[in-house]
Amino acid sequence: MQKILIPTDFSEEAENAIQTAIPIAKAFKATLVLLHVLEVASRDSFSATADTTLSDALFIHEGLKLAQQNLNRSLAVHGLDTTDEIAVERYIRIGSVNRQIIEFVENEKFDFLVMGTKGAWGMNDILLGTDTDKIIRKVSCPVLAVNQVVPAEAFKKIVFPTTTENKETNLIGVIKEFQQVFKAKIYLIRINTPQNFLPDNLALARLEDYAAEHRLINYETHVYSHTEEEEGIREFAAKVEGGIVAMSTSAHTGFRKLLEGSVTKEMVSHSKRPVLTMRMD
Repeated sequence: MQKILIPTDFSEEAENAIQTAIPIAKAFKATLVLLHVLEVASRDSFSATADTTLSDALFIHEGLKLAQQNLNRSLAVHGLDTTDEIAVERYIRIGSVNRQIIEFVENEKFDFLVMGTKGAWGMNDILLGTDTDKIIRKVSCPVLAVNQVVPAEAFKKIVFPTTTENKETNLIGVIKEFQQVFKAKIYLIRINTPQNFLPDNLALARLEDYAAEHRLINYETHVYSHTEEEEGIREFAAKVEGGIVAMSTSAHTGFRKLLEGSVTKEMVSHSKRPVLTMRMD
């Protein structure tokens, strides 16, 4: 892991994401990159040759000036303006927030993305006017979604819910990286629901086979029953005092998205614990 991106709108949640990313960057000796997107209504991107009204030009000028001031403040608040321990870069882009974040991640080949979320029951997660779920499904790198500051100790307990049926090789690779760097234990868990039930002995056997297939170390296998999968994950994570929850998600939209990704979306939206997620292979 060499480059970590944190999109920021300078909200409390975004500042929490920055603070959370600091121990990750230190542990992996990675560069931290802060990105602010100045959203211009009705434009996907801004070009200096485009026809703009005077008010547009003034808005952009003042917006860039304010964004630079806020970036300076954020760096100072987190001690990133004077540190020699972490390399820090900062960028400002103009245009559609969703598109700018996704394009920046893919074009600059980021290894990791940390996003602050504003979770609210019955509402979409909003950061900078984005739908976090859409970002997660579009980018190829792993994403850590947080709404509170996550201390480094949280990465020592990784709750990994799985049905053992999804193609999760890429996510497992990221989990192994975190396990190695933070000396973590993995809690491999299957949530039994009335709609998706296996006897405990069969479920545990599948989890053990899955762990062996992916050569997991320092792990425990568990089966937890609940009427709802996401509630079961939350309850189990609380029971073992898990630090983060790691889940795969689907890149699909529409009906397949409903089938394959809704649980991850619910966890990102409503979990108080950070959620580490990555698109399925």
